[in-house]
Amino acid sequence: LSRAFYAISGLDLKKENLRLQAEVRRLQHENKELRESVHAVERLQRLLRFKERVPATMMPAEVIAYSPSAWSKTIVINKGYRDGVRKDMPVVTWEGVVGRIVRISPHSSVVLLVLDRNSSVDVLVQRTRTRGIIEGEGGRLCYLRYVPRTEDIQIGDHIITSGLGGIFPKGLSLGEVVMVEKQEYGL
Repeated sequence: LSRAFYAISGLDLKKENLRLQAEVRRLQHENKELRESVHAVERLQRLLRFKERVPATMMPAEVIAYSPSAWSKTIVINKGYRDGVRKDMPVVTWEGVVGRIVRISPHSSVVLLVLDRNSSVDVLVQRTRTRGIIEGEGGRLCYLRYVPRTEDIQIGDHIITSGLGGIFPKGLSLGEVVMVEKQEYGL
């Protein structure tokens, strides 16, 4: 009798263990989905705060592809001319400027990133209001050019769009100065 009791108990424990393992897997999956939902809500909250700060009509879009090329820094978004996208429209996130629309199809558009060598944006150093031009260098950085050598540019200075040039509204973030290198002559 005692052997049969242990055999049945062992079988029940095995079934309970399998049930608990399945429950753990289900809860882990649910936990991952909830974390993703929290991240999505946080992104939406940042976008709403951004929309309150920038008084322009905005259209949400998602990145659906990027250029792996070393020669071109572009992405493709899931909005095109059927959605109202036009050439040279600015592309921004809550963090700041991404780039501008350079090619459009019915349901997607190619965005030239500010990091691209062919990109330039008229900007201001927020602290001093000094004007310059941000140019992409093809990697992970941009250069602030055409600034008089006598201007006080410091590491940590925040760079914003000037509103000139007809593409980007004034005051959008482009980043901050990480290095200052002044030439012997010129700008």
